[in-house]
Amino acid sequence: MNDRLFELIKKMSRTEKSHFRKFGFKSLHGGQAERDLFELIRDGQRKNVSDLDSFVKQRYAKTKRNDLIRMRARLFDSLLNSISDHQRSKHDIHQFSSILLHSRVLLEKGLLKDARKTLRKGLRLAREQQKPQWEAILAKEMSFIETRQGTHADIIKAIDHQLISLRQSEQLTRLARCYELAFHTQRTMGLQREDKEQLAIKLRKIESQADQIDLTDCLPAAHFNRIMIRQIIAHTLTDTESALRHTEEAFQFVRKYPEMTIGRPQLPLALLSNLINDGLSSNQFQYYHTYIHILKSWPATETAVKRFAAGQLFRTEANAALYFGEFHRWKEFIDQLQNLSSDQLLPHVQWAQFGQLLHMMYANSDIRICIKETNKLLYETKEIPRQDLVTNLEILLAICHYELENFTTATQIVDSAQSRSSLKDQFSEPEKLVMVTLKKLMNSAEYERKGILRSAAEVLSKHMLKPIGFFNPSIWVQAKVEGKTYEEVFKVAHGINVR
Repeated sequence: MNDRLFELIKKMSRTEKSHFRKFGFKSLHGGQAERDLFELIRDGQRKNVSDLDSFVKQRYAKTKRNDLIRMRARLFDSLLNSISDHQRSKHDIHQFSSILLHSRVLLEKGLLKDARKTLRKGLRLAREQQKPQWEAILAKEMSFIETRQGTHADIIKAIDHQLISLRQSEQLTRLARCYELAFHTQRTMGLQREDKEQLAIKLRKIESQADQIDLTDCLPAAHFNRIMIRQIIAHTLTDTESALRHTEEAFQFVRKYPEMTIGRPQLPLALLSNLINDGLSSNQFQYYHTYIHILKSWPATETAVKRFAAGQLFRTEANAALYFGEFHRWKEFIDQLQNLSSDQLLPHVQWAQFGQLLHMMYANSDIRICIKETNKLLYETKEIPRQDLVTNLEILLAICHYELENFTTATQIVDSAQSRSSLKDQFSEPEKLVMVTLKKLMNSAEYERKGILRSAAEVLSKHMLKPIGFFNPSIWVQAKVEGKTYEEVFKVAHGINVR
């Protein structure tokens, strides 16, 4: 189990540690003991001791103090206060709470004019930064002042300001709810596949809910959120051109209203990454060539933003390798992916990228390692499955074993997938046909297999151009019919290396 104090210290930046050493102690009594404990823990972390807890207890006992538990709690609180103080310029909560506090102090001292002036400054900042939640709080404070000291007109004006802010906050909140519903659908069900119309129905219902939200007199941020709802729905339904159009609209929107990114430094990064990747999905590679150098040299100073940028660059480069037919590059990406954490790529995105690398492994004929890594990913996703990924992995794993003539194992995988209630209703009709075909192949003589494959290929021919990210069993069947490799037929089907 992780120790929260050790984890906090481990994740502090160099400047945060320096700030703590200089300004982290407010009390003359006990401050040195906290400092000593901090340095003791840091010493253990630098030495990479295997049991840091025992190391700290033994070293602390040598100080002849018996208050380790209390001192740990005090150090944790001191660290939080110090980090918060160090980062105060980055977070709007410091800025607006200070304005609120200052106005109350001025009011208590009878400086009514200055209290109003301070609140007006805060209201102006909240409006410029499109943060109606803060605007509502500050407007309520202004209403409190006017109720005590202002005219009837001033009181009504302050109350109306509250109502406008609350309505704008409600608009943003309701749109956020619609976005989360759409995003949850995408991260659990994945991208739309053949004969899975229920996904489109579900997403169109969410889109209709968003359309019914009255955006009269709304903030630009509300229009931005509406664009992003359209984008994620189009992306999930594999409408790549619409997704690209909405992403570019959102990207240009943030350029027009840069104040939307205050306190959200990762937003423009995410939009730039999405723009490049949606361009790849639409085979409009000019987006990659135009913007990749900007993504590579993103001017980040904060550690969190640098880490996020690294995750987005990995995602983009790995996608580009697939779309440019550089399947052998899976080897350079696999270790990078496994070293990424959730603050760099969300888990469901990591799983999708992992599945894409497995596809590249198979296309590069690295079948044995593909089996090993596919089993690993299926295990990782068993608790929170992403439907499109899991079904694709089941088929890929069975086909890999078929290629190695491990017919018993391949049959077991297909039988399990066909019988498990958690999976059997998730396969599309073409996927079901591939599994039936696979079983026929394994139960037939060599001379019968060409006929079986030709019959399946006739039905599957219209499913050759599925989304490029995951393994395409229809292309595998066609490759067997033509006596070619999966890589060869895949590249022809998607026009790779033909541009």
